[in-house]
Amino acid sequence: MRICGAEELISKGIIVETDLQSLRKIDEAVQREPILSDLVKEQADTILKLQGALADKVGLLDLEKRENALNLRIIEIQKKEIEGINKNFDQLKEVADRAIKLAEVSKPASNWQLQGLLGLAAVVVGVLIAK
Repeated sequence: MRICGAEELISKGIIVETDLQSLRKIDEAVQREPILSDLVKEQADTILKLQGALADKVGLLDLEKRENALNLRIIEIQKKEIEGINKNFDQLKEVADRAIKLAEVSKPASNWQLQGLLGLAAVVVGVLIAK
């Protein structure tokens, strides 16, 4: 016996009933009423469309989950970058402070002392020349 409506559904991967007697009863009813045959085909198409739409939604959800995971990873990387910048800033600040202290310690004698010595030397040279 041919089960036309059920075979079409099964070939499309849609199983409505698993009991063979129930399938035969459905097939007999479909063969008696052509409207039922069209209805079964429409329902099978609708089920396939819904399955496709559901698969698309599941795919979109997976993509959104991946996108969220990537966004969280980007945020973590940005936090680490900010921490590194802050650490580098603190280290640069310490280096600058040390450089200032070194400059103060190794600072040459002030200009007024040097000018005084040069002035004294000029006076001595002037006195020696004048004699």
